[in-house]
Amino acid sequence: MDGSKFQKPIDQKKTIFALCWSVITSIAYIFFFVILLLSLLQYFTVGISCSSAMLSANMAAVAARGRDIYVAITRANKERASIGMPSLWPSTSLVSTNFTDDISGKVFKTSTEYFATLYDEDHVGTDKWKPWVQWFDYSKLAGAGVPSKAGKGKLLAQNNMWLIAANVTAEDSDIIPILITRNVDVKEIERLVNCGGVTSNLNAKIAVGKGAYKTPFGEKGFVMVRKGGGTYNNRAKYATLRVFFNSQPLPPRDPSKPPIVYLMP
Repeated sequence: MDGSKFQKPIDQKKTIFALCWSVITSIAYIFFFVILLLSLLQYFTVGISCSSAMLSANMAAVAARGRDIYVAITRANKERASIGMPSLWPSTSLVSTNFTDDISGKVFKTSTEYFATLYDEDHVGTDKWKPWVQWFDYSKLAGAGVPSKAGKGKLLAQNNMWLIAANVTAEDSDIIPILITRNVDVKEIERLVNCGGVTSNLNAKIAVGKGAYKTPFGEKGFVMVRKGGGTYNNRAKYATLRVFFNSQPLPPRDPSKPPIVYLMP
């Protein structure tokens, strides 16, 4: 017998319903996937934006602290100059002075040692405490991952984020960086400051966050304060001699003067 005669007729309504349900389910899955993708994209975009904003805010705050240090020292230098006293900027060689026990007669090997002396650390909390400048304290040395000094005891390198130029004189160019965050490699900067260089040599890249100190900012950015008082902060990709010296070539420095060196923490 022909079995086809006993097959059930196809239910067209059920077939159409199943097809529609399949299409709706597929659209729902696609819609869910698109929403998930957009959410992930927004999450990462917001995360990057927040990270970028935080870096900018931290660099601005560090630049302000560097500026405060600069202002404190230059104000004191103006007062000292009016009575014939030497500059407060650090030296790596003895400076002849008629003022006994003056900070200008001291030789410094690190910026930490210099800042501790500037603050008269040995006499803090006593009647003998006489810091060499006003409006300076150790909070100016910390931030963006560099912890503040806590409690008693000596200032440590781990609590100091600054390199400072030593042996700078009034005759030196105002474009010279005088304070730089410690995550910057200053070898090429020192070379140019002392030996001079033409504009064509200023494209050399400066390493950031590659040395012993990763904080502040790691490989992401840097801050500096120039001898003239201007502050500059930017991302590491802009760390070139051209940027550090504002495209200005420097003549060779007077060899009779002690070379400018950047004191590490």
